[in-house]
Order: sequence, then structure tokens, then C-alpha cells
Amino acid sequence: MDRNGTSTGVLSGKVAVVTGATSGSGRAVATRFADEGASVFLLARGVSRLRDLAAQLGGAVTGIPTDVGDASSVTAAFDQIRERHGRLDILINNAAIYRPCPVESLSDDEIAQQVRTNFLGPVHTCRAAIPLLRAAGGGDIINTSSESTLDPFPMLSIYVSTKAALEAFSHVLRSEVERDGIRVTTLVQGTAAGEGGGSTDWEWDPAHGAAAMRLWESEGFLRRIHGSHGGQSVTQIADVHLFVVTLPVGQKVEVLRCRSY
Repeated sequence: MDRNGTSTGVLSGKVAVVTGATSGSGRAVATRFADEGASVFLLARGVSRLRDLAAQLGGAVTGIPTDVGDASSVTAAFDQIRERHGRLDILINNAAIYRPCPVESLSDDEIAQQVRTNFLGPVHTCRAAIPLLRAAGGGDIINTSSESTLDPFPMLSIYVSTKAALEAFSHVLRSEVERDGIRVTTLVQGTAAGEGGGSTDWEWDPAHGAAAMRLWESEGFLRRIHGSHGGQSVTQIADVHLFVVTLPVGQKVEVLRCRSY
């Protein structure tokens, strides 16, 4: 957008995939990319929310119900993208889940869900996207990490660990694909506030959630992540994504920390 709020169409002709696209930062990024003229594929699990968002955004926006933690589901989604366009310019790995819980109380399902979505999901999507990005002559992958890897939150052991693993994966992936003109940026993102964002998208154990909030507040974690201005907006997060994917060819930002102050 220019300063008058008019679309400049800087992504016209580009094909983008956004995971976790129906809420929070993912929704804001998908909306911004669509406003800038991109053909956007929304990947998320909720069929009705995908349908509603695609209808709201209109234009060249397509919702594909996808569980990124399921390799076959990701393969099927990218097969559709290949059939429609034969190429891809931008992949945004935004999908993630977190559930506060002490380590000794973690269920098998809680561990598996977070590992599948937060770490294996980006592995699956990157693997599927690379041939399409190469077919486009290069492009961008943005893998969303969390500032909790820098200031590890108690009771978020699996979330923090999966995000740290994603950062390591991105570092290695960058060295593999840069010769193909594919930029890999790790976005170390702070807390964002906005429609559909926050912990309400996932079911927390009420007792664990309350205990975590008390602990985080007493230890100063909430004050540190929200900053003095109460946190950044999802619109600001979308601005950062647009900045990265519109950098000149040959210029890269390998790791970017985005937070309020």
C-alpha cells in the first residue's frame, strides 16, 4: 500500500502460499498479499473458515484444507498449486500451535501435535515448495519462529523446542537453495494482537493455562513480550512480510527479529 492506502500491486503476478492462513498473523499476511495483487493459496485445517476468508478476499485467492503436519495432505495441496500455476514465488510458514503445560503433564497427543505442526509442517511444505520455487526462477520462504527461543518460557517446552528446531532447519535449508535464487528468512516474531490471533484458537487445559499466566506474569515474561506499547499488531507483521518478499533479487535478510518495544 502507498501512504494513501491505495494498493500498489507490488505482488501482481506472484503466487504465494500462506499456512495457518485463517487467523492471526497468517490471516493478515494473506490479506495483505491479496491486496497487493498476488494469487494466494490459503492453507489451514478449518474448511468453513477457509471458505469464508477466500470469499471475503475474493480475486485470485484459493483456500485448500490442509493439515501441514500430514505429509500426504501437504503433497495433495501442492499438487493443486502445481496444476493451477506450475510455479510458486512465496511460501509463508506461519502455522503453529502451543499449549502451556509442565513437562511431566504433557500427553502424547500434545507432544505429537506440536511437533507435527510447528516443525514437521514447515519441513513438509518446504520440501513440496522447492521445485515450484525453482520453476519460478527463485523466490522466498519465510519460516516463522518465536522470540520465546531467545527468552524461553516455562511451560512451553515443546513449542520453544520446535521453534528452535525450525530455526536450525532454516539455516541448513538456506545453504542448500540459495544457488537456486531461493531466499530463506527466519522471522523471529514477538507476540501479535489482532483478529483471530492469540491462544483462543487452540484448546488449553484451563488449569495449566491459568498456572502459566500466573507464572509468566510473576516472572516478568508478559511484560517483556508485550513491551511498553502493549504488543505489535498483525498488520505490522504483514508489513514485515511484504518488506522481505519485495527485497531486490540478490539481497537477503537471513534472520529478522520483529517485536514491539
